Amino acid sequence: MNISTIIKDYFSFNKKEQRGLFVLISILTGLVVADVVISEVLPQKQIDFSGFEKEVIEFEKEIRFMDSVEKSEREQKFRNTFKSFSGNYPDSGKRRPVEKEAVIIELNSADTFDLQRLRGIGSSFAGRIVKYRERLGGYVDKSQLMEVFGMDAERYKLIKEHVTVNPDSVRKINLNSITFKELLKHPYFPFEVTKSIMIYRKEHKKFTETEELLMIKSINDSLFRKIRPYVRMD
Repeated sequence: MNISTIIKDYFSFNKKEQRGLFVLISILTGLVVADVVISEVLPQKQIDFSGFEKEVIEFEKEIRFMDSVEKSEREQKFRNTFKSFSGNYPDSGKRRPVEKEAVIIELNSADTFDLQRLRGIGSSFAGRIVKYRERLGGYVDKSQLMEVFGMDAERYKLIKEHVTVNPDSVRKINLNSITFKELLKHPYFPFEVTKSIMIYRKEHKKFTETEELLMIKSINDSLFRKIRPYVRMD
């Protein structure tokens, strides 16, 4: 099969087909021309973005306003916090001592929260006072607070008029039954004193009166006055 035969078979049209093809081409041409004419004659509708732009501007203004309010609130909170420490704002930064109410605290029944109501006594000092009270068996005199670690005359002066002592609640030591290890835990009975007491008790079977302690060489008058309220001879 030669090329002329192929062209004739595929590209030759009868009169009916020619008329149909002509009509189809005419329709397509008309559509293209109509689209061009319409686009040139009729005005194109423009999309109006002005309303959207206005909303964006208003939103940005609102964000800036909220940021300024939040910043103002943070600054006020800082001022209030600063005032609680310094008293006046803006001052030189000197912190004024927190004023505590005038109270009377009984040392042998108070807990750490009660003690923190005293001027100059925080949680740490309150814990030390209670811990030393447990080692003693109770306070017999408010001046014993000077024996608490870290207590000085200035701090003691602030609180001495606001504390009392009930000596009836003091836990006493039975010198005739206490063990060496138990007695050694008491702050008024160091190793040498405890050892001398145990030796004396062994030699004399038992203590019969408190004054016998003065017969022990390691116990002087000053120490005797300190330990006397804490001992008994059952």
